[in-house]
Amino acid sequence: MRARAGLRTRTDFKVIAHVGKQRSECRAIELSPSGIILDRGYDVGTRPAPLVLRIELRLPERLRPLFAWARPIWSRGTQQALRFVGASDADRLSLAEHLDLQCIRGAELK
Repeated sequence: MRARAGLRTRTDFKVIAHVGKQRSECRAIELSPSGIILDRGYDVGTRPAPLVLRIELRLPERLRPLFAWARPIWSRGTQQALRFVGASDADRLSLAEHLDLQCIRGAELK
């Protein structure tokens, strides 16, 4: 098993996953600079997983959503882990600021 590197926090905000013309609303439950764990609200194993999807992150402290490209890593029940494969520098900075805020609030995972 590979060891995790970097900051990882619990979180809770709305995420919209776009796969082609389909869009599904879900919740972010864990976040790191390299990826995110989503609660999709349905059993993820019942639907085919796309190679890459576009996600819209609705951080509570931001007025505009952040956008990123991500690829699925694993899924268990309703949870799905995604690794970020692309995002603008500004959106990466906003994501890092959210992680810092979550650590200050005591939501860091060890």
